[in-house]
Amino acid sequence: MSVPLHQLPEQQPLVWQPTSVEEAIHLKHQWGDDAVLVSGGTWLRTRWENGVSPLPQHLISLGRIPALSGLAIDAGGLIHIGPSLHLADLMDNELMRARCRLLVQACAEIAAPSVRNLASIGGNVVTRTGDLIPALLVLDALVICSDGHNERRVSLQEWLEGPVQSSFEVMTGITVPTIEHRDEEHTFEFYLKVGRRETFTPSVVTVAGKLRIAPDRTIQGIAIAAGGGSAVPARFNELEAIAIGQPLSKQLLQCLHKGISEGFNAVADDYAGVAYRKQTAANLIVSECYKIWRKGGGEDAPKS
Repeated sequence: MSVPLHQLPEQQPLVWQPTSVEEAIHLKHQWGDDAVLVSGGTWLRTRWENGVSPLPQHLISLGRIPALSGLAIDAGGLIHIGPSLHLADLMDNELMRARCRLLVQACAEIAAPSVRNLASIGGNVVTRTGDLIPALLVLDALVICSDGHNERRVSLQEWLEGPVQSSFEVMTGITVPTIEHRDEEHTFEFYLKVGRRETFTPSVVTVAGKLRIAPDRTIQGIAIAAGGGSAVPARFNELEAIAIGQPLSKQLLQCLHKGISEGFNAVADDYAGVAYRKQTAANLIVSECYKIWRKGGGEDAPKS
């Protein structure tokens, strides 16, 4: 007796568990487009369930490659993050909580705790639209990729501006600089996410920033980035160059707002249009800069 096709159980993919990057790449070459490299798999699973991407015949898990899930700091002050490290593990790490609080905060804004226990840092980045990316951009993150034989290091910003990563390449590391003792009085960081509801929601706009203010209230260093939805997050390099050496003032805040509104490459979807995303990104970043300005005794700040 034959069984109607719609009643047949869906064929599940074969799961391969290599123990080295070289083995993972070899398997990918062996199975080609019928195989997908996967770490936490939370993003991929939503795409499969929503019919955006077909379920592959082979899953090549990166979870058993020890080098991809480590977390360490080297003598030069660089934090080395394994891309397979779970978001929850990064959040719970004392090193990260002490020296990279911006990234810890960003992780806490993603999905629900159950998802953060599975989702990986690298998986969020490889999507090219992940909510961690604005924070990593302002932290001057580098990504390390390998084809199984050769390794390349490139700034996250350059990686995002380049072609989509080859499916025969694995992200093997993410590095961010760290400062052991922060100058809390003159260094400021922020990360903000706007979604359709408080938690477990795709972002409409995600912004991050890092400012270093001199005692005379001029800007010594600034990094600002925005993303959200289907937009590839990016730094506002030209605006940053304009701001360096300038006093943090109303005039500069107005310049930043105009530049962000015009320069943010937002993408419309069913939840928000381009104009709304541009305006929201500009409002969020300038609002945080305004708070910094007020703390420093801006001209409209209340007198003690």
